[in-house]
Parts: sequence; C-alpha cells; structure tokens
Amino acid sequence: MTRRPLKIHRWLISIVVLLLAPSLLFATLWIRNTLSDVHAVDRSMAGLEMLIELEPDIRAAALGDTPITTPPKFDARNRLAMPKMVHNKLLEDYVILKSDVSVSEAVRRARDIVRAIVHGVDLTSVTGPDSAELPYLVSDSILSVVLESSAMVQTGNRIAQKDELNLWDKMAVTVQGGQFKVAADLVSRVTNQYFSMLQMQGAGKLQALAESYRDANGSYQKAGAELLTTTLQSDLGITIAAGPASSSYPVLATACLDLWRGIIDYLAEELAQTRQAKIVAVVTASSFGLVVILLALSLATVLGRSLAARTRKEFDHLGYEDALTGLPNRRALVKSLSSISLPDDNSRVAILHLDIRRFKAINSRFGDAVGDEVLRMTGALLSSVVGDKGIVTRIGGTEFMILKPGIQNAAELKTFAGGLIRLLARERSIDGNVLRLDCCIGLSLTEPGQNVTNKLLVDATLAARSAKRKGTQNIELFSPDMRAIFEKNTETAKELHDALQSGNIVSWFQPQVDIATGQIVGAEALVRWVGIEDGVRFPGAFLPAAEEAGYMEAIDLTVRNQAMSVAFDMQAINTRAFHIGLNVSAKLLMDENCVEQLLAETRNSGLQPQQVSIEILEAVMIDAFSAAPIRANVNKLSELGFYIELDDFGTGHSSISSLRDLKINRVKIDRSYVAGVDQNPELQRFTGALMQLARSLGISILAEGVETEGEQRWLQANGCDVIQGFLISPAIPREQLFAMVGEQAFIMPQTKQLTS
Repeated sequence: MTRRPLKIHRWLISIVVLLLAPSLLFATLWIRNTLSDVHAVDRSMAGLEMLIELEPDIRAAALGDTPITTPPKFDARNRLAMPKMVHNKLLEDYVILKSDVSVSEAVRRARDIVRAIVHGVDLTSVTGPDSAELPYLVSDSILSVVLESSAMVQTGNRIAQKDELNLWDKMAVTVQGGQFKVAADLVSRVTNQYFSMLQMQGAGKLQALAESYRDANGSYQKAGAELLTTTLQSDLGITIAAGPASSSYPVLATACLDLWRGIIDYLAEELAQTRQAKIVAVVTASSFGLVVILLALSLATVLGRSLAARTRKEFDHLGYEDALTGLPNRRALVKSLSSISLPDDNSRVAILHLDIRRFKAINSRFGDAVGDEVLRMTGALLSSVVGDKGIVTRIGGTEFMILKPGIQNAAELKTFAGGLIRLLARERSIDGNVLRLDCCIGLSLTEPGQNVTNKLLVDATLAARSAKRKGTQNIELFSPDMRAIFEKNTETAKELHDALQSGNIVSWFQPQVDIATGQIVGAEALVRWVGIEDGVRFPGAFLPAAEEAGYMEAIDLTVRNQAMSVAFDMQAINTRAFHIGLNVSAKLLMDENCVEQLLAETRNSGLQPQQVSIEILEAVMIDAFSAAPIRANVNKLSELGFYIELDDFGTGHSSISSLRDLKINRVKIDRSYVAGVDQNPELQRFTGALMQLARSLGISILAEGVETEGEQRWLQANGCDVIQGFLISPAIPREQLFAMVGEQAFIMPQTKQLTS
C-alpha cells in the first residue's frame, strides 16, 4: 500500500491565514512594550535630574561648605514612584546630609541617597553596552573615593593632635588608606579602560575630566603615603604629616565631583537619544503596520508554499538546534558558512568564541536549574545585540559562537567583544540569586573579501584557549603563533601523560630560613619535570599544556604526596619544627570535599596538620562569589591545625579583608616588595607598612625572592621572620634538601655567625 504524501503546504497556508487575524493585536502589544521601555527611560532620566538638583548639596557636603539653605524639590516618592519606606529613609539621610555633621558622615549619607536613586530607577537596565560601567561610577565608585579620602583626612587630623598613638590609631590610618586606594585605583582603571570606547559627542569631555581626576588622585595618594609613613613611625618621634593630605583633599574631591557630574550629563544625553529612537520606532511601526498586514494577506499563499518546501527540507536535516537554549548548534553554524555572501570586496566576517568561566561554581552553589537558566539568558542576551545578519550558536557546555559579518577591522571587532563582556558582567537576578558572569572571548577575522571556511571556527577556538589562559574577562584575536602553541601543547600533553605514569613529575623544594637563627625551618614544594633529554623542565614549560589537557589535578596530587613524604622523613634528621609549604589551587579550595581530602592525605602520610602549610594566593580572594567557599574551607583547615599562609601579600586588592576574615598564620611578602628594598626609600615605606601591619596583628612574615645580602640585612633589621630565595638556594631535589638540612650549608653571612 502506497502512503499518501503529506500536503503540509496546505496546513501551513491555513496557519498563516489564522495568524494574520491577531497580527494587529501582536503589533499593539509590541508598541505597548516599547512605550513601557520609554517609560523606564523617562524614569531613569527623572532620577538623573534629581541627582543634578542634589549636586550643590553633595558638593557643599564634600568640601565642608555651609549647607545650601534652599533645598531642591525632594519628592522621590512621586517623581520616581519610590515606596514610602524608601522615600522616608532618603529624607532622613538628606536631613543629616544638610546638618552639622562631619564631612565623611555627610558624604556617606550622600552616597546612600545616590545609590538608592540609581538602583530605584534601575539605571543599568536602560544604558547601552558601551556605557555599562557608568551607572556604577555614579552610584558607588566615585563617591566612595570622596568618602574614603575624607575619612582618612579626618582620622589624620585627629591623631595628629594626640601625644601618643595606640595600635588602633595606626590601624585606622592603614585600613582607611587601603580602602581609599582600592576605590581610587578602581575609578582610574575603569575610566582609563572604558572611556575610550564611548561613542557620543561628550566622550572627549569625560576623558578630560578623567585625566584631571587621575592627576588629583596621584597627588593625594602621594600625600596619603606620607601620612601613613609618619603615622607608623610616630613611635620614633617623627611628626605626623596630616597637612599634605588635608590640603590635597579639596582638589581631589572637586575633581571627583566634576567627573561625577560629567558622567550624569553624558548618561542624560544618551537616554534622550534612546528615548527619541524608541518614539520614532513606535510611530513608524504604527504607520506601516496596516500596510504590512495587507501585504501579508496577499502573500499568504506564496509564503505557505515556500514554508512548506522549507519545512520539508528542515525535516530532512534534523539536529541543527540546541535543545536547552533553542539556538542553532555547531552543525547549523558550519552548514551556514557556505551560504554567506559578501556584499563587497572590503567586507569581513568574524567569529567570536565566548566561554563562561567558573560556571561549575554556579551549578554547585545554586543548582542545575539556575545554571540552565543562566545559559538560556546568555543566549537571549547575545542574540539581542548581534543583529539580524549575525548568528548566535551554542556549541556545547558553556561555550557560544557568534558569526558576525560586516566587520571593518580588528579594532571594531574588539570593541564589540568588550561590549559583550560588560553586558554579561552586569548584575542580574535569577530565581532570587544575584549573579554576574565572567567570560573570555576568542576572535578570528577573515581578510577583506575572503571566503569563510571552517578554519575560521578553529582559529576562534584557539584564540579562546589563549584568552582563558590569561584569566577571566580577556579578549584575544587569533594570531598564527596560537596555532603553534596549541600544537606544541598537544605534543607536550602526550609526553606529559607518559611522564606522570613513569614518575618523572616530581617535587623540588626551596628552603625557608629563620632569619634570626639561620636554621632551615621549612620548604616550599614546587613541581619539576625530570628524566628528559633537555634536562629539567620548569612549570612554565608544561603547566599550560597540563591545564588544557586536564592533568592539573593529577600533578597537584603528585606534588602534595611527595612533599608530605619529605616532611615525614625529615623528622628523622631534624628536631626543629619544619613546615612543608603546599600551593593549593583555587579549584580545590572551592571544592566542598577540599577539607576532607587534604586532611586524609596528611594523616595517610603520617603527618599532623600543624606540619603542613597551605599557601593561598591573595588574588583568589578578590571575587566575592569565588571567595565565599574558599574562605569557609580555609577557616575549617585552620581550625584543624593547618598552617595557613597568604601568598603574594600586598599584590591584590584583598589584603586587609583577607587578614580580617581568615585565620592567617603567616604572610609571604611578594618579590616585587623585596627586590632592591635596601636601595629604594620609597619601596621601604610600602614594604615596611605591610610588615608592620602583619606584626601588629601577630602574624608571622616570610619574604620570598631574597637574592642579595643587602635585602636580607634590611629585612632582618625591620622585623622579618623567615626568608627564601636564591641567596639561600633555588629549588632543589629531595636528596639535596636533606643534605642541606643536615649540614645547614647555605649562603647567609650574618646567620652563619649565629650558627657556627
């Protein structure tokens, strides 16, 4: 019996006809949604107007001037549709702002008011990708610089009047100085990095205001460093230099507020243009809507037959759609490459390979349902900005590929990619969970007029690998050397697999010496690749390949097991306490089984937790989302008795909060604070301040990278406890470490006298 062919085109024609009837309703809904967007823009513009009205009061508060007697029309409840409770809190803050309080308290109230207004009108939701950072500068960052600098001046003037300072006086200046520097450097970095990408006419003025801010910030930071140094040395009879910071503050505050007002004006102009564009779109849609519907009726039959043919074709090519996001998949992207037509010889086509970083942590913390929603949201956001001619695909896991034709040059492509990173980095709420996504993007670009092939996809993937190796929020454009590195890493990974099996991945150890006695009191375990024709390979030669191939966990486990074995055997020849230092990866520290795993490895080696030092990089504590599980695990390890070290101390933004929130036994002063410290007075002030901060909290100090006797003498004179570096020894194999501990034979002139 012969099956009758499916007359699908007749069904499709009927569906098209049925859909035409409610088309007008759909158009009306679209217009309504667009007008709703216009209302959101109007509300944000009203918020900016209120900030402009408040500027004189905020400026007077920041500069300590007499409050303005005639207040603006402060009616956030009606003008901004704010809840009564929020409005009452704003009024309370506003009254305090205009009363006789300290400058720092007035600025704090001003910042609270601005934050409430910016968040209340949801300013971030109506700004474009290029302006994504501006609302955060207005609501928080710039006013935080004014707040922290004013608080530092207030504290400096207060303690300058005291005859004798206690520890908390010194800590107050140190902490406030650190908080100011974090806020000030953030504004400098953001304005320097993103202001060049702004497109509107007022961008040049903003760049000039940012330059004025950076000049004022540099002068104030120099004065602040003088205040900090003299405060820490007040016990030596040195007068506290509070005057320079106090004199520099009005210039800095004025530059901050000028920049703050300039950003508000820029945003207001951008929103005005956005509003005008949406109004034009509504008018245009309304005018042509009826014409479109009439044309659709006449074309229904033709479209029906065309859709039928296309549907039959799609039935023959199933498997081109990603089930989770509804986006095309990689097969669909590859298939579409052959159909791309270039409008002219100068046209270029780009591929962007985007990967969401630390996605596993989102699934672990919030659940798979939230993770799936994040992927769907990411696909929708990318589709909204790519345009009609572009194609967004999900190629698997957390990776997306975007095909974008019509690119003129690499600079335009990088600007577009930077906008995507900033778009995904905005705070969003998913099922009540506030998330900000970090991603890396690899780029590839055809030559003008060149045909598009699969090689373009491969090049973008290689560029994405390079971007991921450099951390989050990185953009890399493909270059031929990336292919060479990939091929080299692939070959290295094959050799590395055999090296792991044959035991050629080993731990070497860099000794750590008590600077007072000259005795070796510990060693840091470092990985080496031995047993090969070219001698010893150092980590930089093979760890990138290991990370790409997924061998890092095996390497870390090998290093830990060998290091703990050395610490156990060391007990037979060494009567002193000896710490073996382990560099534990952020990935392991974030794992919920981290504590149980490290404790089991320690006990299986015959050691007690007190004999093992867990070294954590300060950089892993910067991101609040990643830091939360790390902080919990590190504190559990500390409670069990593990010796906790904060590595690269002073190089990140989290020094003070890390000392406050974690149970740190020792900090490792980074080589950048040690190199040439005996010859550089400016460096001495910073290094000395870091060391005094640690000592005041009862935390031991280790300086790494010590290479000269002059550095060793300065560190010893200024209270350092332990040193490591080439002055003593580079990293050495197990047998040489045992010989060195047994003989205490190492180069350290002053300590040799103590031990001879």
